[in-house]
Amino acid sequence: MITNRKEKVPLQMSEDCLYLNVYTPVSTGKQEKLPVLVWIHGGALVLGAASSYDGSALAAFDNVVVVAIQYRLGIAGYFR
Repeated sequence: MITNRKEKVPLQMSEDCLYLNVYTPVSTGKQEKLPVLVWIHGGALVLGAASSYDGSALAAFDNVVVVAIQYRLGIAGYFR
């Protein structure tokens, strides 16, 4: 936890930001092989988030598995 020296406001921070959001069509057979689209959001390693892109519509209407990658941004991500 980090506190601002003047105002003593607690700020919660976490590096828990590495996720894969996977969207699949609802009605597919277990043996059916589907194409996979991997989405890496832009933002020049400074801003953006995978959560701002909802792949459920693409998965449902185009019968494709959509994987959106959430990764570290800024100096915490680029140099690690």
